[in-house]
Amino acid sequence: MKRRSFLVGLFGSLVLAAAVNADPSDSETYQLRYKFSPGEVFRTKVVHLVSVETTIQGVTETAQTRSVSTKAWKIGQVAGDGRTKFDYVVESVSMWHQVSGRQEVRYDSTKDQQPPPEYQHVAGSIGEPMATVTIAPNGEVVQRENARPQFNPGIGELTIALPKEPVAVGHQWSTEGEISLRARPSDPIKRVKLRQQYTLEKVQTGVATIQVTSQVLTPLSDPALQSQLVQRIKKGHIKFDVDAGRILSQQMDSDEMVIGFNGPDSNMKYLSRLTEEAVREESVARKPAAPVRQ
Repeated sequence: MKRRSFLVGLFGSLVLAAAVNADPSDSETYQLRYKFSPGEVFRTKVVHLVSVETTIQGVTETAQTRSVSTKAWKIGQVAGDGRTKFDYVVESVSMWHQVSGRQEVRYDSTKDQQPPPEYQHVAGSIGEPMATVTIAPNGEVVQRENARPQFNPGIGELTIALPKEPVAVGHQWSTEGEISLRARPSDPIKRVKLRQQYTLEKVQTGVATIQVTSQVLTPLSDPALQSQLVQRIKKGHIKFDVDAGRILSQQMDSDEMVIGFNGPDSNMKYLSRLTEEAVREESVARKPAAPVRQ
């Protein structure tokens, strides 16, 4: 019995010693911030897929859209405090839209000289600066000067919010904002508060994985408003390169059902996925020409 008590006490002492001498990297903190150099161009490829199935009085209709775009930040000035000024450009876009029972509509800015009427407003903006933007290192938009009317071909948010101070794995931070919704043309505008909740889930080989979840702070009882709201909330993960200071990739998904959005005998099923990946600029060496046989 004494030997057993001695072994238990010894084991407890070893556990305590291990805790005292634990690897300090377990509580390591990470500074998440955007970093760019003057003159560089940061490009990402964005794919946005949406499917909306609505049923009204027993009649079901499905609308599907797909957009693939390349957006670029053409970096101009980078101040000593890390503030970055850049021109925001959508360099190319391929868009597709179809509603059940109707002919599909397509537009590819790299191939089509004459866009269909539905995408006329998009075509005029391709390759031209849409805005000149200045952001702080934590992603806060300090200044934005729009150069032309804005459109959003499923390109997601311009930046993500990052904490100003170094944080450890498990840390949470959030931002709050407001969006305007209108259930019907004759109804007053409803302002809805949203919170974007961020969690640093892990950091491996210099890549931070950040979870993002939208939280609705304003109660909504009108299904017509809810049907619009589900298109504005998001949930997913972001991969952020800690050393390079930029997004490597992100994926945001939505899978929502709204009952009664257009009368008691109606429902809407909303599915969407947005993915974004950094475009790696790789110079490929030319292969030497094959020798000419005599």
